[in-house]
Amino acid sequence: MNVQICELCMKSNVLCSGCDDKLKKGKISEMDVKISRLLYKLKDKYNLQNAGFTKAIDLGRVVLVLTNKDVGLLIGREGKVVAEISQAVGKKVRIAEMSGDIKKTIADIVAPAKILGINKIYRKEGNLYKVRFSRREIKQLPVDINTLEKALKSLLGSEVMIVFE
Repeated sequence: MNVQICELCMKSNVLCSGCDDKLKKGKISEMDVKISRLLYKLKDKYNLQNAGFTKAIDLGRVVLVLTNKDVGLLIGREGKVVAEISQAVGKKVRIAEMSGDIKKTIADIVAPAKILGINKIYRKEGNLYKVRFSRREIKQLPVDINTLEKALKSLLGSEVMIVFE
């Protein structure tokens, strides 16, 4: 299983010095640790040995869990894995694939809303991603616009602007 902390830290309630250092430097979050440990506990029950967990982003009402492998493994048959994760964190959980294709990753995050397009704007002070939606899609977004912009900024490592046309 590919997760953010080592196997020793997943088994115990204490982080080793390496994983603790990652946490202090902000490379991983408390939510990353919690989800990694939870997936370790569930791996035999749901056959998650091939699952991949990249990052968890807490969006307030929703926790976004990103994977670099098959999304279906973390959703589970009839949504049982994602339901257990949701119950453990006490929030709704969305699973999205973090792939090399930015548009696909963002589309997974904002589903069922549909993206019109993504523009990358090159500026002196850094790149800006402009994510465009139809005005009709505003009600379909899983979270509010500011929270979504912060999540995408964290994910892309660049400024993000959401626009409705």
